[in-house]
Amino acid sequence: MMGITTQLKSAAALLVVLLLTGCTGTSPRVDFFMLSADAKPVSGVAGSCSSQAISVGPVSWPRYLDQPRIVTRAGTNRLEANEFNRWGGSLEDDFVRITIKNLSGLLQSELVVNYRRSSRYAPAYRVEMDVLRFDGALGGDVVLEVKWNVIAEATGKIELVTTSSIQKGTSGPDYEALVNASSMALAELSEEIATQLASVCTAAPPK
Repeated sequence: MMGITTQLKSAAALLVVLLLTGCTGTSPRVDFFMLSADAKPVSGVAGSCSSQAISVGPVSWPRYLDQPRIVTRAGTNRLEANEFNRWGGSLEDDFVRITIKNLSGLLQSELVVNYRRSSRYAPAYRVEMDVLRFDGALGGDVVLEVKWNVIAEATGKIELVTTSSIQKGTSGPDYEALVNASSMALAELSEEIATQLASVCTAAPPK
């Protein structure tokens, strides 16, 4: 019954939009967003892996985020996807791209690359990620939960397995604030990964 009620409300809302569009002769504006690189320097990390190539990926991505619409948390068990606030491309690709950019800055290295393009770099280590959750409530908190590991490419040995759970508050009730908080959450994840990578590179540099 609750599902039917929600569908009816959504259909009614869409009908209102269509009617308003027909009356005004203009289409509702669609806003597009992208994540940004916001990682801050971490003491003792910079340069530890600067001479060793690091690949990022593959990333296991939740299906509910595999869409252009921005998904928000509307309740404990309810999600909403907004038609007029969208990602400017693939959120998964953006997630990987910004992670690489953050790690490059944190490690002071130009050798952090996407695993799909890593063959020419002969990476020493690979960072694999399983994204469990990456969403938030408008005016509330963004939650990022990722299980990730570091693998030595030469041996296939798993050097580290851990789960990061990150929560960032939004600065306002709109989608821009939500995306900004999402970028900050990804920056904190990148900082955690960079710290652990630095320890691995220092303890067991490849021959």
